[in-house]
Formats: sequence, structure tokens, C-alpha cells
Amino acid sequence: MTEEKTSLRQAVSSRGPLAVWDLMTDDEKRAAAVALWKHADLESRMAVEMVLAKEMKFRPQSVRKLSADRVAPRLARLAAELPESALFQFLFHLHMAERRGLMIGYLDAVGLPHREGVLELPDDAEPPTPEAAAGPARALVAEHGRDALVYLATLAVADADFWAGILPVLEGWDETGEALPA
Repeated sequence: MTEEKTSLRQAVSSRGPLAVWDLMTDDEKRAAAVALWKHADLESRMAVEMVLAKEMKFRPQSVRKLSADRVAPRLARLAAELPESALFQFLFHLHMAERRGLMIGYLDAVGLPHREGVLELPDDAEPPTPEAAAGPARALVAEHGRDALVYLATLAVADADFWAGILPVLEGWDETGEALPA
């Protein structure tokens, strides 16, 4: 009897950003932590500093002065214990710092307006058609593998309704990033 595997789509739907975090390698998690530490907005950075200060038994002022390389391993380890909104910030900053080219390529292929990978949509923007989102998503996964799956799963976490067209693509992969049998 074969065990039924959870698809990446199911994992993202039920576990949100934690499913994306679990899909990532340890190196990706550290890169996300470094990106968050270096580029987070003031509010996000202060929240992370407070968690680190408590964990390290340091004063927040002391934690603030630490280098990204020093805090990244701890941040990566603590990330899964943070609220979903904070965990999503790790994912966001990873893509903004490390994977901008991947984002730009996908958004160009889908035909959505953006500035260097950051969507520039009016509030009443219609989502891309399923075909417009899925075709480029499949091509992105074929070219970039796990990095593309992490990005697409992050989009699904950010707004599953807007990115509904990529959900069938995520259905083809299990929660660890392995292709599911067709």
C-alpha cells in the first residue's frame, strides 16, 4: 500500500507560509534570515529584534548591533515559531534580495505591470487568467526548479485568489518539492 503524499498546493492551503518555509533548504532559510535582517521595515525589524533578544538573553539594543551573519542561524531556527505575518516577511525579503530576476521573468511572462519585480496594480486589478499564470509557472519550474516552487508557493500564500492560476501547478509537486506521479 502506497502512502498518499500531500501536494504542495494542499500544504500551502493548510499551513500557509510554514509550508513554504518547510520546502526551503537550510541555506535558503539562512539567506531569508539575512535578507530580513538587512532589509526589513522598522516594525518588522523591531519585532524580530525582540524575539532574538529574549532568545539570546540580550538587551534589544545589543541585538540591534549584531551582524546579519551572526543572527541568521538563530533567526532561521526561530522563524517557524513566529507568527505567520513575520514568517511571510522572511519569504518576501528572500525573493526581493536573492530572486528578483526570477520574479521579473515570471511577471513579464504573465504580463503584469511591475517595477523590478514588485507588482504595480490598481486596487481593482483582475487576476491573470489561469492560462496566463499557469503556462509561465510551469516554464519557471522547468527552468529554476525548487527556487521557482518556493516563489510560486509564496505567491499562493500571499493571495491564493489572485494567483489561482498557479495552484494547479503546485498540485503537481509534493510538499517537499518532489514531482508527484501524473
